[in-house]
Amino acid sequence: MPQTRLITAQSAAARLGISRATLYAYVSRGFVHAHPDANDPRRRLYSADDIDRLAGNKARGRKPSDIAAATLDWGLPSLSSGITLIEGGRLFYRGRDAARLAASAALEETARLIWQCDDDPFGEASPRLAAPAAKLIGTLADTFPIDRCLALLPLAEVGTAMTWQRDPRRLRVDAAALLRLMAAAAAGVAPNDEPIHRRVARAWGLDDRGADILRAALVLCADHELNASAFAVRVVASTGASLAACLSAGLSALSGPRHGGMTSLVEIMFAEAERFGDASRLVQERLRRGDILPGFGHPLYADADPRATALLELLPPDDTREALRDAMDRIGGKAPNVDFALVSLRRALRLKAGSAFALFAIGRTVGWIAHALEQQAEDKLIRPRARYTGPAPEV
Repeated sequence: MPQTRLITAQSAAARLGISRATLYAYVSRGFVHAHPDANDPRRRLYSADDIDRLAGNKARGRKPSDIAAATLDWGLPSLSSGITLIEGGRLFYRGRDAARLAASAALEETARLIWQCDDDPFGEASPRLAAPAAKLIGTLADTFPIDRCLALLPLAEVGTAMTWQRDPRRLRVDAAALLRLMAAAAAGVAPNDEPIHRRVARAWGLDDRGADILRAALVLCADHELNASAFAVRVVASTGASLAACLSAGLSALSGPRHGGMTSLVEIMFAEAERFGDASRLVQERLRRGDILPGFGHPLYADADPRATALLELLPPDDTREALRDAMDRIGGKAPNVDFALVSLRRALRLKAGSAFALFAIGRTVGWIAHALEQQAEDKLIRPRARYTGPAPEV
């Protein structure tokens, strides 16, 4: 497993131009991660990546406009949220460890936790699709999962009412119906009242073991703090738009190759590794060309992505997967992330291309809805200002 780059307190303080006391304050506030020194348990070492990030923030200056701009690029927190915490290399939903939750919880249970439900919004019957939507599922059977979801949302007549000043309990019932709809659309079937992981597993021809792996993957994908798609959802939700409109925004953001679409790039790398027959050679060739190595590393985890760790433990051996991991280890590279794990799951269960992305979208629907509900309760429009860089105005 790749090691975190660690430096001494003296080096860290000198790099930032601060006192040791200020460094320790940064640690207590979670800006810098501290680790025990393997050679001296009385001493602590500090994450060089965290120090480099803070040094970069400092170099950008302290003007309010510079600080605001920095928050949009993996910077310090810019919006308050009680949904998800990423801290100490772990992921928490409302204070619950996501990896532990994934060991047994279903996606519906995770949704009730994240949505803060007093009752069970899944107790009502699954939505019956309007005739145009039901017909569309069959017509789009061979299309990419995200395209089915985007096409069905406006036709399904579910969650289309504006959220403005609506009863939160009614919104959660709509949310449950939308989650079932998204899962069914992504899997290419009509929604029903089965647990979501079992509905998807049956559509994909999986046994009970396969269904359980899907269940864990869906829970692990449920939310990931204020990522690009969650932010897009919150912007749309702040206007009072419907939950269906918010989900459309989330899906659109997720489709990009720097977000959920990264799974497609990981698929290409797996295929290249099998074609080369030598994962080390492939890694070196990609590095020589200046290409990215998709599926490895994550800016919010100094060591390993806990979602990938939990999911990969459930999968049977795969020679190509292990060869890629070994090749990355040999160059001191990053650990696998959730994109790598989802593609590994797709391969292990012999699912169709695009299934990794479908699982990501189904699971993340829970988080998108949570962010929409939380933003709706804020009753405040998200409207940042732009820093103008165009031509000077006419005199």
